[in-house]
Amino acid sequence: MKTAVGFVLLAFAATVACYGYLPDSMPMRWDWHGQPSLFMPKWLGAWIVPVTTALVTTSMLWLLPPKRTSTIVVNAIAGVMCYSCGVTLYASMHPSDPPSNYVFMGLGVFLIVVGNILGKLTWNFFVGIRTYWTLDDPRVWERTHRAAGPVYVLGGIAIFGAGIAHATASTLLALALATCLYPALYSYFVWRRG
Repeated sequence: MKTAVGFVLLAFAATVACYGYLPDSMPMRWDWHGQPSLFMPKWLGAWIVPVTTALVTTSMLWLLPPKRTSTIVVNAIAGVMCYSCGVTLYASMHPSDPPSNYVFMGLGVFLIVVGNILGKLTWNFFVGIRTYWTLDDPRVWERTHRAAGPVYVLGGIAIFGAGIAHATASTLLALALATCLYPALYSYFVWRRG
């Protein structure tokens, strides 16, 4: 819990520290060519990610049981959202440097962390690979999460490496989709086999 709260506080502290350096109109979305395509006024754009980080983290701390696996998931989500806050601030101050590679590098690290504990997540309605088939049968949940753990770790490494190598946005997206779609498809085949 302390780690997650620390990430929330860090997101707010970074925003306060950078606020004076942010442009009055902040770029908040980029197109496939790396050009800013959506702008927001600074007073709104600067605070969206830290406030969202606080709301999501608080909700998860309240909803999830205080187990070790749940704590790691909450910390990982708070961490990736704090990282996203940093990327947003950096990208706003350097609009010529598209943030897609940085975003996917953060996603890669998140998948590596979550992949290492995925097989230990017990059946629940809040965190995990939530398909119709995993929620329908705890045995499908268990088999899917055990199979998905190594896939998330390997996919996370591939996404992180591709981000460092400045791969194209379409390559990064394809890696992320392949990593996330495999467990969903696997859960269906396990469920169908009964």
